[in-house]
Amino acid sequence: MEIDKEVVKTMLATAGNAGIDFCLNAAPASSISRHLYQHLTHLLVNEPEAAIMSGRNRDEVNQDTWPIIAEEFLSRGVANVVITLGAKGAFYANARGRGHCPAFDVKVEDTTGAGDTFTGAYASDYLRQKAGGTWDIKSAVIRANKAAAITIQSVGAQHGIPWSDEIDNFDAPEKSLAGLGSET
Repeated sequence: MEIDKEVVKTMLATAGNAGIDFCLNAAPASSISRHLYQHLTHLLVNEPEAAIMSGRNRDEVNQDTWPIIAEEFLSRGVANVVITLGAKGAFYANARGRGHCPAFDVKVEDTTGAGDTFTGAYASDYLRQKAGGTWDIKSAVIRANKAAAITIQSVGAQHGIPWSDEIDNFDAPEKSLAGLGSET
């Protein structure tokens, strides 16, 4: 969403009409026409972006409303919705299920690039799974959470992006939601 909004709209419509999968990481968020959601295979937003795109105030996006917001996006035609939650992990939903994947308990050095790394790991796992004839959104979100957890342990965006084998070998405990604030 860092490019001209008309270009984004054209890309969405063109891909949708051609049957091409489309992953929109709505950062920075701005509203899009309701009819364009039907062209989204994947919508990835953080909590503030979910608020903007769903027409809510930021304080209305919380653990109680994640499922409601995700369902609203699904009802608009999005196939897969992921709300990234920073230290709280991510909430996912599609027609087959929904749930919360906790973040991993790591020492945070720098969060720069964590969202981009999450999106890249999620998208690449989708393509890997699709090539194998499967799709499990939960496993893609867990993998993306691992990639983001690796990234935030280093200073600098590009330096911290992990290789696939680093994600495969990542081992850290999950965080619980208890005691975490609402900030992402």
